[in-house]
Amino acid sequence: MSSKIEKISVVTISFRDLDGLKKTVDSVRAQQCSVPVEHVVLDGGSGAEVEQYLESIGAGLQYWRSERDNGRYDAMNRGIAQTTGDIVWLMHSGDCFSDPGALEYIVENLKDPRAQWGYAKVRRVGADGIDLGEWGFMPFDLHNFTIGKAPIPHQGSFVGADFAKQLGPYDEEFGLAADQLYLMRAALIKPPVTFDRVVCDFDTTGAGTVRPIKESFADLRRAWDKLDHYPYGTRRRSRLQSKVIELVVRVAFHGRERVRAMLGRAPANGG
Repeated sequence: MSSKIEKISVVTISFRDLDGLKKTVDSVRAQQCSVPVEHVVLDGGSGAEVEQYLESIGAGLQYWRSERDNGRYDAMNRGIAQTTGDIVWLMHSGDCFSDPGALEYIVENLKDPRAQWGYAKVRRVGADGIDLGEWGFMPFDLHNFTIGKAPIPHQGSFVGADFAKQLGPYDEEFGLAADQLYLMRAALIKPPVTFDRVVCDFDTTGAGTVRPIKESFADLRRAWDKLDHYPYGTRRRSRLQSKVIELVVRVAFHGRERVRAMLGRAPANGG
């Protein structure tokens, strides 16, 4: 088995987002990579315009489909099943690689790719295109990850083909946080390889990103139950500690929002 990457698979899911889909496809096509990059696109049946676009670029795709599915994780699982690369990268519609050399950087630096998983940094981009800063906690810390203090950017992560088979599919019944459940399962098996480099521009307007803090922490606790892993030893203690962390995060978030609101009301000249 080769210890170097010989092919990369990128999977993109999309629904009623033609502009975002075009942006993602263009970023994949722009990659200046020394190995083949195959692109798999799964659209949830967005209509004739999207289907016509996919037909027009079909020759440049490994596989595409535009039909109704059972949600994002069903589409992701179907897309992964179509891949033939050494690593699989999920790049959703609207997200894009940060620069033409992003994938080549991974090719040059990742060893034993099929058995590994990992992540790099992403650049968070707001609805108005404003740069919201880099995201990606390094070095990786299992405890901070599992308690929700250092989440992994799913858009900046990749999974080796053999390790993906070991992990199994995304849990389609878990809800919007199934991506974090998947990565937590991976982290409990082996630590990720990390790269201190931005590789993705992440659209922060997606449904999984704008969810209430309360729901995100509730999903985190559900993941502990699902995986039978409690970062503070017992279920009761872990849940109590999580409630405290959630409260601190909510207070800090609302404090920042109040400051932004006051700045937004301030006169342009500050006086």
